[in-house]
Amino acid sequence: MPVHRGQDSKGPYYQWGDSGKKYHYQAGDKTSRENAKKRAERQGRAARASGYKG
Repeated sequence: MPVHRGQDSKGPYYQWGDSGKKYHYQAGDKTSRENAKKRAERQGRAARASGYKG
């Protein structure tokens, strides 16, 4: 499952897959956005390491 970007009532976020945690970031803040994306990618690596094969 890829990491994707979205937006909800709390603001912009990155999320791994459709049901992963949403990692919100501050709009317009490049560092905040990059950190949120890295956290979502890390969640995907952890899921695969735990046996997720989807």
